[in-house]
Amino acid sequence: MKIVSELIHAAINWPTLPATVLVAICVLYWLSVIVGVLEIDFLDIDLDFEIGSDSPSVLDFGFIGLRFLNLGEVPVMLWLSIFSLSMWMLSINFDSEIEINTLMDYLPLFLRNAGISLVVTKLITQPFKGYFQFTPPNQIETLLGKSCRVTSSTVTDQFGQAELETEGAPLKLHVRSEEEAIQKGDLVRLADFNTEQQVFYVVKINQES
Repeated sequence: MKIVSELIHAAINWPTLPATVLVAICVLYWLSVIVGVLEIDFLDIDLDFEIGSDSPSVLDFGFIGLRFLNLGEVPVMLWLSIFSLSMWMLSINFDSEIEINTLMDYLPLFLRNAGISLVVTKLITQPFKGYFQFTPPNQIETLLGKSCRVTSSTVTDQFGQAELETEGAPLKLHVRSEEEAIQKGDLVRLADFNTEQQVFYVVKINQES
């Protein structure tokens, strides 16, 4: 019991207190997820970005650092949980006997523990890199080149609809044609996509009788 009381005392006092608060937040988050109060992606941050090649900025290099640390490659709360637990264990094991009188006394300890924890978190999350990436189905790039069946009476440069067979329900598409009018039931190929009008341009597939 003495060991437990000493551990609790060290955890709720400086210099371990900030790490304890961070761990407590993560624990509350995961408990809320388990009981169904929160969704698992609550507070998850979308760090999907493109680095500007034309005019790189300081922010670009900051994003490179985040990506290197696997932020954005794994859920943010999972990353933060590992980081905070590492910070807590370092502080509880090496700093609990250090007396903190001012913020400047704590700053070197924080920087040391944060630096080590970043490395630890990077190593632990590395095997999970890409595991949590989700590509939404039926992206424009994956649809181009596929064939579908015309369902409207005709397809012109102003009007047209078609259905694309998928593993689930057929995908209904707005289509246009710059060629001769295409008739209902014709098989067409998705050749291009107009982002402004949100329509596919199609070409008729010649079918042998």
